[in-house]
Amino acid sequence: MKKIVAYIIISSLMSSVVTIAAYKKYADKEKSFLFPSYSVSPSLKTKLTSSDASLVSSAGLPDFTRVVEKTIHAVVNVKNYSKKYNNNGVGNSKFDPFDFFFGFPDDFGGERGRIPKKNDFIGLHGSGVIISPDGYIVTNNHVIKNADKIEITLNDQRSYRAKLIGTDPSTDIALLKINEKNLPFIYFSDSNKVRVGEWVLAIGNPFDLNSTVTAGIISAKNRSLGILRGENQSNQADAATTIESFFQTDAAVNPGNSGGALINTNGELIGINTAISSVSGNFIGYSFAAPSNLVGKVIQDLKKYGTVQRAFLGVRGIDLSKDESLKAYNHETHQNIKQQQGFLIGEVLSGSGADKAGIKKGDIIKSIDGNPIQNIADLSFIVGTKHPGDQIKVNILRNGERKNFYVILRDMQGRKKIRRREEITSSELLGATFESLGKEEKKYLGINYGIRIKKISPGRLSNMGMEEGDIVLSINGEKMEKPNDVDRVLYRVLKKYSGDVTIKSIKQNGQVYIVGFEIN
Repeated sequence: MKKIVAYIIISSLMSSVVTIAAYKKYADKEKSFLFPSYSVSPSLKTKLTSSDASLVSSAGLPDFTRVVEKTIHAVVNVKNYSKKYNNNGVGNSKFDPFDFFFGFPDDFGGERGRIPKKNDFIGLHGSGVIISPDGYIVTNNHVIKNADKIEITLNDQRSYRAKLIGTDPSTDIALLKINEKNLPFIYFSDSNKVRVGEWVLAIGNPFDLNSTVTAGIISAKNRSLGILRGENQSNQADAATTIESFFQTDAAVNPGNSGGALINTNGELIGINTAISSVSGNFIGYSFAAPSNLVGKVIQDLKKYGTVQRAFLGVRGIDLSKDESLKAYNHETHQNIKQQQGFLIGEVLSGSGADKAGIKKGDIIKSIDGNPIQNIADLSFIVGTKHPGDQIKVNILRNGERKNFYVILRDMQGRKKIRRREEITSSELLGATFESLGKEEKKYLGINYGIRIKKISPGRLSNMGMEEGDIVLSINGEKMEKPNDVDRVLYRVLKKYSGDVTIKSIKQNGQVYIVGFEIN
């Protein structure tokens, strides 16, 4: 027993020495980057000075107490009350990649095993960050997904009913609002300035334990995990609208931390904790956070326009940092392109910004606006922070020569104009137009309802493998009789800003096809 105790003491001392050395090496003092939408009077600021952020305890160890004191009250508990999880069966065996990131139902340890009554509400716990003194809160979309009621509990235990302002499943970000003033909040920092090896703190509510703080470092940047995009589209830049370019940290993050703050030693927000890498569902070494620059762009769009203004370059291709994908491409095309930093364009979408600028298949994107493109995560992140109509400078490697192209980005429908939510039809969000079926066609197919996909463009339906000519039979169980039925059914989904959509269709080969996805 004495040997074990001695071993623990020696290990702790060694860890402390390493920690002190790493901390003293960190000396970069970043300037605050505040998004204009959340500018407030100096009297409400919670930003720390450099002297506050660089304190060391009397024992020579890192001391984050002042940073925590200034930020912990701006991190809240988010509870998602939903009947949907009961209706689907809480504790069922169906795998959801976010099961481990959510937090746990009330009565942790027993609720998942109980068969709830039909009208029971189940409370799923997560975290959120107050980003303005008037009650705007950012969290993860998966924390509030399918919520019938959202409850916010502050660090001082005051509780509020939250209003859902908007969601963006493609970045897993949601914006909430509570009716209160003079709240503590956290400033945004410029996440582009974050460096690997930098000290960070994660604040959240793991296992529904309020106000938990853990420390670590940024261990990597621009990580793409495939949890939002799906494996089938992981190598195609515009094949899906999802954006994954996470910070990887070794700060301990567990179920319930989702939506919580990742801050630097100036007490500024550099990311929103989103996921963990785990087999068991608990922390085993790495966690992942959405960068603040991307988060800031999303929440500003949701607040100003009611929907995220997503810009697209208009290319599909291969991440040259992935050896297996490159080998498959070389084998298929009989080329000998070597593994390198960059994105190889395999297709340029007709009418897109890239097409109109003169970018071609086979070009390799090396940088955008001077920022190196090492992989698909870099590309999706940079384009993801832009709006339709923005111009970017794309540096291309073509036949061994570097060329610059100035591309005006467009939305999924090829428009350069920003449009508010009310200007966008529900069917347009699917990326398709529809037409009615004639009586003879229905008789031939042996059906008495259904509409045909008349035209399809890059979007949700094409990402799901649907094609022009496919016949949509029902959406969310409701029969489709005419094209307007699409808007009628999806309007109810969009009233809650997001929701699940299930489409039953007939492929042109006669196969019945069912797809499901989330729309916002």
